[in-house]
Amino acid sequence: MEYKPDDLIGRLKNHASLPNVIVVFGDEAYYSSQITALVPEYVFGDTDAASRQITVFEKDTELKELAGVINTYPFFSGSSLVILKDDKLLGGKQDSEAKKERLEKLLEILQDVPEYCTILINAVKLDKRSRFYKQLKEKGAVCECSSFKPYAAASWLQQQAAELGGSLDREATELIMEYLAPVDKVPLQLVQQELEKLSIYAGDRKRWSRSDVESIFTALPEVSGFSLTNAIMEKKLGQSLELLAGERKKGTSVLLLCGSILFQLRRIARMQELQNMHYGQAQIAAELGMTPYIVKIVQQQARNFSYAKVQEAILALADLNIGMRRGGRRYELLEEILIKLLS
Repeated sequence: MEYKPDDLIGRLKNHASLPNVIVVFGDEAYYSSQITALVPEYVFGDTDAASRQITVFEKDTELKELAGVINTYPFFSGSSLVILKDDKLLGGKQDSEAKKERLEKLLEILQDVPEYCTILINAVKLDKRSRFYKQLKEKGAVCECSSFKPYAAASWLQQQAAELGGSLDREATELIMEYLAPVDKVPLQLVQQELEKLSIYAGDRKRWSRSDVESIFTALPEVSGFSLTNAIMEKKLGQSLELLAGERKKGTSVLLLCGSILFQLRRIARMQELQNMHYGQAQIAAELGMTPYIVKIVQQQARNFSYAKVQEAILALADLNIGMRRGGRRYELLEEILIKLLS
């Protein structure tokens, strides 16, 4: 049976019934590490650590040894836990007969696990098309822990805030999503830490605002250049140059700033292209992976620039990135590009 990460975490915390083969895979360590930490308590309850029989197989797993451990009755606690996280055995494609054969043997072992033993399989990748995966899903509890894009973060942000005893108003949520917009995947652990700081900062206030987020969210690398890119998008030349000077004083990488500015300019250029194609707001939101609120903001920003000027700035920034290794007047060149764009 398939479970979402939050569902599986809830069942483990509440000691709800689960199959004795639990499979956790995916590239999001934020969830997989939580699940892995909860499984021992789920299996052993309040049994002291010395009496817990836990065996870990990390590499070069001998299947006979694995079967022997699984089928050995634990005398101290009456329960045993076997953790299998051998990525060479579990991960990737089944591209050889030898690997297919080993997985078939592993599957045979997992089909007949005694009640006293719980198996936790922890892998980065599993081939979801394989018979091995399909059989695990049928007999065990399978949970995929995948990272997700910033535009899909709203419900997760509200859920995390609720667990901390608060809630984010719309503008606070949208600001965090704007902070995250330039990244490919949401850094869940880092954002969760910032939300914890926010809950402490807010104290008895349970509704958290945009100004709260602006005051607290400092660990995200994207926050550093956000004020600068925001000033650029609002076409405020003086403020942009002042903020750029501040970033230079702090020693912020020009490459990081260029990346943030390029992201915003490319988004504006794409917005202008879609508007010229007479796309509606809903179509634009779907095409660009934005919420309607963010679409309105980007539409307002796009009105500040001609398409030609945006394209010219994008090319200039790309050239600046290409020449980055040569050193020299990097900040000065960035300043010149901004003056030309915003004048």
